[in-house]
Amino acid sequence: MNWVFIGAGNMASSLIGGLINSGANPSSIVVVDPDTDACDRAQTRFGIQSASDVNVPISQMADQPYGVVLAVKPHIVETACLSLTKSVDLANQTPPLVVSVAAGVRASSMRQWLHPNSPIVRCMPNTPALLGLGATALFSNEDCTSQDKSMAEHLLNSAGMTIWVAEEAALDAVTAVSGSGPAYFFYLIEHMAAAGEALGLDELTARDLAIETAYGAASMARTKENTPAVLRENVTSKGGTTAAALNVFNEHQLPVIIEKAMRAAHDRAVEFGDQLAPDIE
Repeated sequence: MNWVFIGAGNMASSLIGGLINSGANPSSIVVVDPDTDACDRAQTRFGIQSASDVNVPISQMADQPYGVVLAVKPHIVETACLSLTKSVDLANQTPPLVVSVAAGVRASSMRQWLHPNSPIVRCMPNTPALLGLGATALFSNEDCTSQDKSMAEHLLNSAGMTIWVAEEAALDAVTAVSGSGPAYFFYLIEHMAAAGEALGLDELTARDLAIETAYGAASMARTKENTPAVLRENVTSKGGTTAAALNVFNEHQLPVIIEKAMRAAHDRAVEFGDQLAPDIE
C-alpha cells in the first residue's frame, strides 16, 4: 500500500515513523507540503519522497493502490481536498481512500470537496501518538469497504491503539475524552508538582515524583486486571492519607467539575464542526 501524506507536521511524522517501524518501505510513502523545508526534513529523517504539489505523486500512481492522509490544519482541509480532487481527475483515477486526522472537519463536509463516492475515514488521534502511545478513534463513511477500513486501521495502529465508532457524532465525545485528554493529565501533573513544592520539596523532585506516579498509575490501569475504581479503592485505607485527599476532591465536587469540563470540550468540538462545514444551498 502506498500513502500520500498531505502535510508534513508532527502528526504526519508520527504516522510515517510508525509505518516505517512496522515494516513499510520508505519508497511507498510520499509527503506533500508547500513548505519545502518541512519536506526536506521529512525526506532526510525517513528516506521518503516529497513534493510541493499533490499532482506530482498522484500522477505517478496510475496503476498502484494508494491512500491519502490529510494531516493539515482544519482550515486548510477544503483547499487540500479540492487540490486532491483536481489531481485525481487529471490522472483519470478512481477516488482513493482519504484518511483525515484534521480535528473538527466532518466527513460529510469533506464529501462536498471530494468526489461524491470518495471513501473517507475520519480519525481523532491525540498527541501521545508522537511516541507511538496514541489513542485514536476512527469513523468511516458508507463508501468505505472493509479493505479501506483495514488499511486505515493499520495506518493508525502504527501510532498506538485504535477503536471504531459507529456514528460520526461520537467523535465529538472522543475529542472530550482522549483528544483533549492529555492536557487534563498534564494539568494534574503540573499542579501536583506545584503542591509538592508548597509542601517543601524542591522543584525537580516534585515534578519527577508527579510524572512517574502518573506513569505508574496509568500503567497499572492499562493492564485492565482491575477497574480504575477498584485500583483506587486498593490504595485507599479508611481514615488514611489517601482518603483524606480524596475527601477534599469530593467536598469540592471534582467529579462534577470533570464532567462539566468535558462537556464543554464536547460542545466546542460540535461548534467547530458547524463552523467548518461548507454552506450548502
